[in-house]
Amino acid sequence: MGSDELAIEVICTDLPGLRFIDPDDRSHRIKEPVYLGIQKGSEVIDAVPADTKQVVFKPVFRIAKQADGSPNFLGPFAQGRPEQRFLYLSWGIMHPDHRFEMFRRAKIHLNHLKWQHIKNAMSKNVPIKVVLRLTDDKGCPLCASVRDEKADWQV
Repeated sequence: MGSDELAIEVICTDLPGLRFIDPDDRSHRIKEPVYLGIQKGSEVIDAVPADTKQVVFKPVFRIAKQADGSPNFLGPFAQGRPEQRFLYLSWGIMHPDHRFEMFRRAKIHLNHLKWQHIKNAMSKNVPIKVVLRLTDDKGCPLCASVRDEKADWQV
C-alpha cells in the first residue's frame, strides 16, 4: 500500500448458506449455489460459496480530500457519489461455467469514517476492520444499505 492508500478488511461472518428461496422473485425463487463476492468496478471478484464459515475481503482505496475537507474514497472498489461512498458485496449464483449471476447486493457505507481513523490506520500501515453478519433477521442474504447494527467497525 502507498502512503495515500487505505485498506479495509471486510470480515464476513454468518453467511446464509448455498440455497436461498427468494420470496421476492416469483419466476426464479430457488437460488443455488449461492456465492458471495466483492464488486471491483462493475465486476464481481473473489466469489466464495455462501456456506463458508468466514470470508475476508481486503479492498484498497486511494484517499483524497473533498472540497469540504472530508475524506474521498477512490479506486475500483469505491462506488457511489463522492459524498456517499460505499463498497458492494454481491450475492449471486455461480454457474457451472464459472459465470457469476448477481441477484442481490449489500452496500457497505464508508462516509462515516473520519480523518483521524484513516490517518491512524495509514500511518501504521494497517487496515480498518469491519465485521459483518451477512444473514438478515429472516435468514436471507443481507442486502441493501448495511448500517451500524449489522456492521461492527473497528477503527
